[in-house]
Amino acid sequence: MASHRKRSDHDLHNDPPEPIGKSSNNNNSTSMSSRGSRSKIQRTNNVISPLMDHADTANVKEEIDDSAHPTGTTSTRNTLMWFRNDLRLQDNKALYEASMRSKVGAKYLIALYIVSEEEWKEHDEAPVKIDFWMRNLVSLKAKLDKIAIPLVVKTAKRKTDVVGVVESVVREFDISHVFWSQELMVDEKRRDKAVKNALQKIKVHVEECEDQYIVNPLNVRTKTGNPYAVFTPFYNTWCKLVETEPHHLRLTEAPDANPHEAKDLFARYFKATIPSSHPHGLDVETINNLYPAGEDEAHLRLNAFLKTKVKNYRVSRNIPIPEGTSVMSPYLNAGVISTRQCVVMARAANKNKITTGDEDIKSWIKELGWREFYRNILVSFPRVCMNRAFQLKTEKLQWSNNDEHFQRWCEGKTGFPIVDAGMRQLNSIGYMHNRLRMVTACFLAKDLLIDWHKGERYFMQRLIDGDLASNNGGWQWSASTGTDAQPYFRVFNPLLQSQRFDPKGDYIRRWVPELQGLTDKQIHDPYHILDAKEFAKLGYPKPVVDHAKARDKFVNEFKRVLALA
Repeated sequence: MASHRKRSDHDLHNDPPEPIGKSSNNNNSTSMSSRGSRSKIQRTNNVISPLMDHADTANVKEEIDDSAHPTGTTSTRNTLMWFRNDLRLQDNKALYEASMRSKVGAKYLIALYIVSEEEWKEHDEAPVKIDFWMRNLVSLKAKLDKIAIPLVVKTAKRKTDVVGVVESVVREFDISHVFWSQELMVDEKRRDKAVKNALQKIKVHVEECEDQYIVNPLNVRTKTGNPYAVFTPFYNTWCKLVETEPHHLRLTEAPDANPHEAKDLFARYFKATIPSSHPHGLDVETINNLYPAGEDEAHLRLNAFLKTKVKNYRVSRNIPIPEGTSVMSPYLNAGVISTRQCVVMARAANKNKITTGDEDIKSWIKELGWREFYRNILVSFPRVCMNRAFQLKTEKLQWSNNDEHFQRWCEGKTGFPIVDAGMRQLNSIGYMHNRLRMVTACFLAKDLLIDWHKGERYFMQRLIDGDLASNNGGWQWSASTGTDAQPYFRVFNPLLQSQRFDPKGDYIRRWVPELQGLTDKQIHDPYHILDAKEFAKLGYPKPVVDHAKARDKFVNEFKRVLALA
């Protein structure tokens, strides 16, 4: 869900961004996400140094030969690339480094992917997202097969088994060097540290590569060296770094092919199939058509967006039907395409400009900037991924425990058509338009006064593009508990949002079939426009709350908390 610019129903030109990647964005939707299991885990702040600029293979060879490798490693063993949420060949720093290592000092490059269902469950990963991962893994395997790189897929029954799984693969394939892309979350950092320690004990070299952001958050700082907590100054500094330091947007090449004999040596892995995942209760056929898998598909989609759809993006991105966003967030979240690739292609379409030029392209690049911003928040203020509010004083808000209200929100039966349409879209296809993410989130937190954590988790459990950083940032923006948040006294009016962004009711008719026969005026507020008998015939619920009264209740509760501070 996007997030944060100050704005009200009367000041919508300052709408928060669509969180691409979630995701940034995403394109479109704010990905609201949560990790309930992380609340008791302390986050480390170790950030790997930026990679060197890759001028040529000779430089890479020199770097490898001069590095301090653990005693006992040799130049004739194999290299391992551990894929996670970076399911692509192009512009994958860890994969590029692994390929260069294999090219100048090893026999073969081996690829690894670990299925860790317990870990996914604890992190509330949505079944529809896992299915998307698996479909993209099939596509990735096909690309790797063509260059004789075997993809080894292993399963860790328990998350604690991951260390042993990696170690067993290292031994099986006689690996001397392991490469992976650094992750930012608490659990993943703890896991990776455990794997690294285990491998170093058996004298295997580990290389963690930064690839989760374009600019290291530790390098985007205020003049006093502090992290940014407001988007605009962050983005201004980020843009300056990107425009003045070209290496930030330097893309890496796809890996070189293994020697052809690798096909015979690792034949059983080339013949192996990828496990499938079937999200129950969802419109799977529609989902597959909406989000076809593969790196090539991601680039086709981005190219098409930048050629045609980006025109009038500043306005169309708020309209749910027809979809006016890029819908790149699922691909960004799975790492099928990188944020860096998106910025590079958008800049090329804007005559190599980022902060000037075409207003619509600039607007879309800024959405990618929001994705970077939320990663900056995650790294700089780790409490947000441990179930804490960014504004700690807001943790004293007394939320409602009305389970019926929460259930009606989840099911899209609140009696507010625009809210219900958004929730039903989410429940049906694992995706919701960004504007609706903001509307539904604000409604839960401010109209129903229900803890935003519950909504954050519900979104994460269902979004195909669920992204912890963007999802958390979007939810905290909506609840006025986050960084650069919407002022607490600005509460979205669902009726005004509906009339402004779905004026003909097309989006509501698509997802709330009970209201299909109503006029464009009636469809936004049937309970108050129709007489009692006409409304009863619809089979549609009455509004769960009175918006005006609910707004006052939330504002008064927030004032109470501020007075305590």
